[in-house]
Amino acid sequence: MISESAYGKINLAMRIVGRRPDGYHEVDTVYQSVALHDTVTIEESSVFRLTADRSDLVCDETNLAYKAYKALAPFCEVLRPVHIRLEKRLPVAAGLAGGSADCAAVLRGLNRFWDLNLKASDLERIGAALGADVPFCVTGGTVRGSGIGDILTPLPSLPAWEVLILHPHVCVETRKAYDLFDKAESVSFVDVGEMVDSVRSASFEGICRAMGNTFESFIVPLVPEVSECKAALSRFGLNPLMSGSGPTVFALVPPEGDGAFFAKRLEEEMKNTDVMLTSLI
Repeated sequence: MISESAYGKINLAMRIVGRRPDGYHEVDTVYQSVALHDTVTIEESSVFRLTADRSDLVCDETNLAYKAYKALAPFCEVLRPVHIRLEKRLPVAAGLAGGSADCAAVLRGLNRFWDLNLKASDLERIGAALGADVPFCVTGGTVRGSGIGDILTPLPSLPAWEVLILHPHVCVETRKAYDLFDKAESVSFVDVGEMVDSVRSASFEGICRAMGNTFESFIVPLVPEVSECKAALSRFGLNPLMSGSGPTVFALVPPEGDGAFFAKRLEEEMKNTDVMLTSLI
């Protein structure tokens, strides 16, 4: 039996560049891994099984973890069936890459379990066919992503700053969020290059100034819970941003700040919202 940690991500900056002829969208983003994670466990079994500790999580062929198993099975000369168990801590459909993180963890785990000796670049290539965030989740860290998110340029690691994450109990479908972009007459510009410069200098203030997300202009007017989360974090003097297509909102806690105090206060005042305190990794 082996285990893999499936770390979530936030987008420090997220720019949608445009729609491609194949229907996918070009993006320019700075991915950042956070310590909040699911746990993926793989053990030998008589038949393939995928289970989770959440009854509302579908574990059929549509699950990215299942797709990861199917994608790696052809590389196994003698297929050894496995039982894959997902211990979920990342919220589902939240903009934190929970499904992609699980998928990447299954790729890494089966690569070890089956002794396939595939390189990280091989797993990233395989993962790119399964989901746009999967290649990043294979190795994680601090990375600039372009293309559909599959062209990865590593950046210097940031300090383990605390991160407050607010997840309202609403769902935002990524496909619908991109549809809103396609219908928009104009969008606000997000300077990802400025974010990259701030990351390279590890400037907390610079990173907070450069944070931006194209999706916010479409999602915030339609999902009032996102505005409520942003307002709650702003009351503590923090700079909130929606991650990915939402609805999760996060804020970096300054080195002199008290994330645990903020989290406790937020838990007291926020209803129907998950409050999570984690850190960059």
